[in-house]
Amino acid sequence: MPIQYIISFFGLYIFYDYLLEEFLHFLSGLGFIETYGWAVDNKDQISPLGFEVIFSSMIKSAEKLYLNLPLNLHLVNLVKCKRDSTIKRNVEYMGEGVGELCDWKEIIKLHQRQNGSLFDSPATTAAALIYHQHDQKCYQYLNSILKQHKNWVPTMYPTKVHSLLCLVDTLQNLGVHRHFKSEIKKALDEIYSLWQQKNEEIFSNITHCAMAFRLLRMSNYDVSSDELAEFVDEKRVLTTSGKYASHVEILELHKASQLAIDQEKDDILDKINNWTRTFMEQKLLNKGFIDRMSMKEVELALRKFYTTYDRAENRRYIKSYEENNFKILKAAYRSPNINNKDLLIFSIHDFDLCQAQHREELQQLKRWFEDCRLDQLELPEQFIYTTYLIGIAVVSEPEFSNARLMYAKYVMLLTIVDDLFDGFASKDELLNIIQLVERWDDYASVGYNSERVKVFFSVFYKSIEELATIAEIKQGRYVKNHLINLWLEVMKCMLIERIEWWTSKTIPSIEEYLYVTSITFGSRLIPLTTQYFLGIKISKDILESDEICGLCNCTGIVMRLLNDLQTYKREQGESSMNLVTILMTQSPRRTNICEEEAIMKIKEILEMNRRELLKMVLVQKKGSQLPQLCKEIFWRTSKMVYFTYSHGDEYRFPEEMKNHIDEVIYKPLNH
Repeated sequence: MPIQYIISFFGLYIFYDYLLEEFLHFLSGLGFIETYGWAVDNKDQISPLGFEVIFSSMIKSAEKLYLNLPLNLHLVNLVKCKRDSTIKRNVEYMGEGVGELCDWKEIIKLHQRQNGSLFDSPATTAAALIYHQHDQKCYQYLNSILKQHKNWVPTMYPTKVHSLLCLVDTLQNLGVHRHFKSEIKKALDEIYSLWQQKNEEIFSNITHCAMAFRLLRMSNYDVSSDELAEFVDEKRVLTTSGKYASHVEILELHKASQLAIDQEKDDILDKINNWTRTFMEQKLLNKGFIDRMSMKEVELALRKFYTTYDRAENRRYIKSYEENNFKILKAAYRSPNINNKDLLIFSIHDFDLCQAQHREELQQLKRWFEDCRLDQLELPEQFIYTTYLIGIAVVSEPEFSNARLMYAKYVMLLTIVDDLFDGFASKDELLNIIQLVERWDDYASVGYNSERVKVFFSVFYKSIEELATIAEIKQGRYVKNHLINLWLEVMKCMLIERIEWWTSKTIPSIEEYLYVTSITFGSRLIPLTTQYFLGIKISKDILESDEICGLCNCTGIVMRLLNDLQTYKREQGESSMNLVTILMTQSPRRTNICEEEAIMKIKEILEMNRRELLKMVLVQKKGSQLPQLCKEIFWRTSKMVYFTYSHGDEYRFPEEMKNHIDEVIYKPLNH
């Protein structure tokens, strides 16, 4: 056989083999479509935004090739209907799936960015170049990507701002940000610089803009909510071409909107908060999310961020964190520097180490409770756990063990004192206790009015002396008198509540009530004492400054009103004083207001003071010498009180708190 025939035959064989392989691939593809066609309209499936546009275009191409796709006709028609609706709203954003139907010249005119792209999307930009071949900026953008990435193209570009924002957010959410303080500071400084320059990568993207605002404001950078003004109009956000509003964007807008700190200047945030909350609540009702994870994210975001605390949120985030997690808009995007296994392992290990430390500290607290025989003062053992969890929530940093233990001990001692002044002790016993504290160094000359006073004061004296010694070592100066005076202030205000208000049936003014009861709640006592245990030298002048006074005042009002809102029913039955009762009997209109109106008024006062407190913590006061951590203690205290009293009295009657004690202190993350 001539050699040319052999070669031809061999060539035909190879060509046949190639066709067979391609045919098998073709059959495999049809089989895949037939098997998974049901997923086209399944709401539990994760699909890219604009899927109905791209998929419809693929169906159209198949029809042109006379391919008989094994798809349910009803599903095909449904996808096409959704396609028409989506195109009508977001034709530019999904342009590569529409092709010649777009007015590419107009799209480029309206939406081309400084880097030459359309929406930072290589796919849409490439489509623009195909259908409008004369745009040099599109070409340069695509060429720059190829030069940088050689033989592949990312789904979105550039990604620098996105990566920086997600990195900072992820490290904070995982609770490991304290290990990367300098890196986070550098990243936030860069983001802030871009924010000031009105950088396009931030401000042309809803998610980036909202995240940058939130992270910068919560990190004490001066950012104005005016930059979010364009997102006040719900319809504009949801329908503006090229800004396809995914659940991620609405979620981030909602998170940012909770950071209002000025009653007048931040009305923009209030308006955004109103519509994003309504939007997400409606989506939850309709189950209008692309997957269960998105649904869970929204449920958590709808809780106010100031009604929880860091360690609980860190655990939740670690449990839900996936190293293979990705963001999905038109296409999936994964950042290996943010979502990776090593970071997850590191976070779990860090959380485990903190839990081990917490368990050891809890044992110390138990020994103190037993040594002091606090059960003799009718303090249930459950308070060991609840007060320590509060200590963790307020002072979470591992290096502040003394501060955590001090916080828990002070809350327990304050509970005992509160019970004594609420009726457990007689008036003579209370006066005896105050006299003993006033004559601290010479208390023996005062004597004890009863065995109960003796038991209490011996415990109280020993505890304060021990804590004062630790505080003086840390501060390098004498501070015991200040600690004693803070306790005296609390006790004397409690005596006013007991003798002047309760026994004499005198109703105080609103101003007097808030002043006295804020102090008795420990708004000055506990946060101010904590300052001595943070490893920061803090002077007497700073602790007596107007700034500290303002922080104490707002914190105290928040604490008191949260407690009043949850306990007023019980206190009315006990004939105890409560702001609800006072408002109902002391209306400025000289006419009694109903309970509902009183509660509404209290919530207004509460919200005003919460915002003012957050403002004092986040905005650096000119000439202030108060370290940021010292201010944070007041904010964290208020957050823990929100957690404790948002849905009942979790301090006296813990339910949810029991689960938190287990998860934050005992339960390993790998269970």
